Amino acid sequence: MLACCFPLVLAFAAPGAWAGTQDGAAAAPPPAIDNSRIDRLQSEVEALRRKTDEQAKQIEDLKAQNGEAWLTEQRAGQIRGIVGDVLSDSSTRSSFRNDGATAGYDGNFFLASADGNFRVNIGGQVQSRFAYSYQPTKAMTQQQRDNGQQNEYGFELRRVRMNFFGHMFDPSWTYRVQFASDRDAQNVNQAFNLEDVFIEKALGDGFFVRVGQWKNFFNYEENTSSRTLQFAERSLVNQYYNTKWIQGVLLGWSSERLHLFASYNDGGANRNLGAIQTGGEPTDWAFTGRAEYVLDGAWGQFKDMQGWRGSPFAAMVGAAVNWQHAPGTPPAGRPSIGNGQLSPTVADQVTLLSYTADFNMRGDGWSFWTAFLGNYLYDGGSVATGLGVEDSISYGAVVQGGVFVTDALELIARYEFLRVVSDQQVSSVNSALSNQTLNIVTLGFNYYFNKNSLKFTLDGGWAFDAVQFSNGLYGEPIAGANWRSTSTGQGVGEVVIRAQMQLLF
Repeated sequence: MLACCFPLVLAFAAPGAWAGTQDGAAAAPPPAIDNSRIDRLQSEVEALRRKTDEQAKQIEDLKAQNGEAWLTEQRAGQIRGIVGDVLSDSSTRSSFRNDGATAGYDGNFFLASADGNFRVNIGGQVQSRFAYSYQPTKAMTQQQRDNGQQNEYGFELRRVRMNFFGHMFDPSWTYRVQFASDRDAQNVNQAFNLEDVFIEKALGDGFFVRVGQWKNFFNYEENTSSRTLQFAERSLVNQYYNTKWIQGVLLGWSSERLHLFASYNDGGANRNLGAIQTGGEPTDWAFTGRAEYVLDGAWGQFKDMQGWRGSPFAAMVGAAVNWQHAPGTPPAGRPSIGNGQLSPTVADQVTLLSYTADFNMRGDGWSFWTAFLGNYLYDGGSVATGLGVEDSISYGAVVQGGVFVTDALELIARYEFLRVVSDQQVSSVNSALSNQTLNIVTLGFNYYFNKNSLKFTLDGGWAFDAVQFSNGLYGEPIAGANWRSTSTGQGVGEVVIRAQMQLLF
């Protein structure tokens, strides 16, 4: 039986291993089984299975990772969109525009259109001052002495200003509007008023025309901004000749070396004045002209009075004339000699010819400048002749300089002289036309925290003669410089000390 079944077992055990020949010959016996090959195949199968399992795990990990990345990117995109919308809206609201306008700080705070045709700059000035004034006994009346007025002192806001300037339509049309709050003291100005307010047009080739109100182009010390002075206040000689702000029309021309200015105006210190006055005009006519020439250096070096350390040498000369005629009918509130007010009670027609010349030098850590000023009064009527001021003359000089001992500390000194020659003798009137002489020396220092933008000034002045006038030729009060005029015509040795902090923004 075993023999009968053996061929069948072989047939099932190795299909295809048994076969006949085409000729019907007997088949060859089956080959022997190779166990090592089977083992090798089984090992390869196991390796493939492990590899497949690892790949499956990697695919699952990648799916998980891709899913998280997609969620994160989706959230980031949503957040970016929200932030972009908020920033777009806030920038539109904060800059008052929706057309790409700009705002920022580039030496001035500003708002500007994207095309550059419109721009407004915003600036300001704060000067907080402590002042002390000592007046000699001989300069005071008995009542003043009894009232204890020999020593006066206190705090004040000397200057508080807001300034807006820029251009409109295109950079050739410029403007400036400056507001100032004046002290409530012996100042003839109102508590709040306009200073520089003008429109200017560049005509090309260095020419420009200006209309409105501006600081008159007369003497260098006054034209140098109070923001950049070396002392807490300008000299009394400056107060005597100062023409301050005027209203009118100006033609100017500028080149690399030469500046020329010529104006027809309402007269010195006649700002904020209506064209038609019921009591009469302050002046019939007034003309001002000034020329400046840079001998060395650049114009920008003369915008302030300091010779900063590291700055190159520069020198400039200047000269100017202010010529005006008053008909003798000054409006109420304009009691100046330039407007014909020759005493507190009388006025007369008069012509004033004021003139000045100045010289400036500065270099690496030092500065020096000097000015000569004068005035001739003529063409007066019977009142001027009776007061003894017809054909009176005056002349004065200022010499000033500073030297830096460190990058921040500057020592400063100034001498000023004034002489008035007239037939009007000194009296309690304290007139700028009375026969008088004045000599003052002032010393001090500046400490610059950030140049003129933030600085502290301390100075003290000594008068070698009695101060005989309370207002200058064009009405500028000496109270603005913290000085007091004599009440007796005497009194040598008046002292003024000022400590001031300035901030510009």
